[in-house]
Amino acid sequence: MSHYILRQDQRILNQPAVTRCPREIDPVEWIEGTVRPAPPSPLRLVLSENSGTARGAIIGGLLTLFHQRFRDDLTSLGIDNIQYFPVELQNPEGGIEHNYLLINVLGLVRAVDVSASVFEPMPTGGQGHLKSFKIDPAKAAGQRLFRLAEAPTLIIIDQTLRDALSTRTVPGVIMLPTERYDGW
Repeated sequence: MSHYILRQDQRILNQPAVTRCPREIDPVEWIEGTVRPAPPSPLRLVLSENSGTARGAIIGGLLTLFHQRFRDDLTSLGIDNIQYFPVELQNPEGGIEHNYLLINVLGLVRAVDVSASVFEPMPTGGQGHLKSFKIDPAKAAGQRLFRLAEAPTLIIIDQTLRDALSTRTVPGVIMLPTERYDGW
């Protein structure tokens, strides 16, 4: 079974991004895969000054946000390992948007098939940075959506979920085959 990286499509110019976090939010804690307490409410996040008016299903940056409709799509497809928290987005014009949710994908899965993957060596040694890779289905253990322990900023989906999402309108999202990943 093939696997895909689910992310905001950066080929679209002026995509919105969260480039700063409030002091009470540590972005690393939101990719560790552990249950998070609800952040202070209302949680206001500021979009980067380069954020245009296009809004897709996913907003990336320091934190990952899903549009409410995308949450509804995932929930209807049986995805239940994500915590969702409402946010207020302040756009560059100063307006406030309420359609997005801060996400926390529960669980990190160590699923890279090392023998079929490419790592970019680090100058200091060690395994290096993950590049093109394959998921070992046995290690993925049937998870349809998960963060990858070897690269926790990545959200991985399986072929079944990709096919189901492909039948829906999911604007501004790319589902990149893991074999085509280039480290960015």
